[in-house]
Amino acid sequence: MFNKIFWSAVLSALPILMFARGGGAPIRRTGAAIDGGTDCTACHRTFAANSDPRGYVRISAVNYTPGKKQTVRVQVFHPDAARWGFQLTARQTRDENAKAGVFSPNDNVQVNCDPGGNAPCGTDREFATHLAASTRSGAAGLATFSVEWTPPEAGTGDVVLYAAGNAADNGANNAGDRIFTTSLRISQAAALARPTVSNESGVALQGFGGGRNIAPGSWIEIFGANLTNVTREWAAWDFAGVNAPKSLEGVGVTVGGREAFVRFVSPGQVNVQVPDGIGTGPVNVVVTNEAGASANIPMTGVARAPGVLAPANFNVGGRQLAVAILSDNTTFVGRAGEIAGVTSRPARVGETMTLYLVGAGATNPAVPAGTIASGTPLLTNATVRFGDAPATVSYAGLAPGAIGLYQFNVVVPNVAAGDVRLAISVDGVAVTQTLTTVVGN
Repeated sequence: MFNKIFWSAVLSALPILMFARGGGAPIRRTGAAIDGGTDCTACHRTFAANSDPRGYVRISAVNYTPGKKQTVRVQVFHPDAARWGFQLTARQTRDENAKAGVFSPNDNVQVNCDPGGNAPCGTDREFATHLAASTRSGAAGLATFSVEWTPPEAGTGDVVLYAAGNAADNGANNAGDRIFTTSLRISQAAALARPTVSNESGVALQGFGGGRNIAPGSWIEIFGANLTNVTREWAAWDFAGVNAPKSLEGVGVTVGGREAFVRFVSPGQVNVQVPDGIGTGPVNVVVTNEAGASANIPMTGVARAPGVLAPANFNVGGRQLAVAILSDNTTFVGRAGEIAGVTSRPARVGETMTLYLVGAGATNPAVPAGTIASGTPLLTNATVRFGDAPATVSYAGLAPGAIGLYQFNVVVPNVAAGDVRLAISVDGVAVTQTLTTVVGN
């Protein structure tokens, strides 16, 4: 006899039995060919994997030091998603059937073994995946999952990380969810040595004029050898609220004995923001990594060292153009077609163009170095001249949402058409670059 009560209970439970993967995906769903190429579209079937260019899954990891733990991050993004999931596995490239290292479960991530069970997995392959609490039900935007990974022993060779991400619509079923897959190959890092630098290793950002003078909040490029054995730039997870990190991958820098804010590290280059309180006069810049500290790099501290964004690709026709962008935020100031890769035209009298600077010094209200700017922190006595003609500066201060980047909104004065020399100063300190802009009729 057909038991209506029994079948009603079973049918009502089917959505839960079929669709509830908030507690993690089944193993072998990263899309790795060695695992049969299966991904999360085996359950979430509405869209083919990687079919929506608006979304993505990304893996963040660096070349590994054998046995040294690092945090591997998986980012999942889609503008329409409101719930998130992922799966990650690590394999030896010389034999992708073999696991590479060990994942550690945490409050947001579980680690499942292949063919079954949960970590510790011994020699079994491992799959890190989300827990229900980490799916961020109802949260839109970018989701980041973090898992600690202990790399394999020396001599293992390259490792490939495979990941799948689920950008779900939070609809309590498997319809409408978008799946993305990716992989990342990393190598064993070179042995770490003490950083090697010279007296000339430090320079203010070259795209903003360079030089050896540095001010609180300005930026330094440091060149050398053995600075680190990995390469990466800071990311959102490195920040504590609005505060930038003071080290990346074990690399730190001091300026005048104070910790700088580290934006980028690589074996041959480190970029940092100068901290507050360095004083004026000679200051030493020192790079440290886990193997030790570099020699001193001598530079000079000043209150303001303004430099305008004017990179090499804006050096055209024997003159250095400042990077000036018009109000449409897509058109740059220059003669039509003269700047490779961008749309450009002369600025017109009365138009507003925007310039970008670094090293311009203190604002009112003050914004500490290493802090994301908000509001309207203004500079004192900022002036711009087109030749001999003074321009109206409608805004001169830190660019909101940026760190150590200043924005000048400048109204083009009534000057003759053609190339015009720009003269810029902040509180009486002049930009030392020789800069040109172009004015048209």
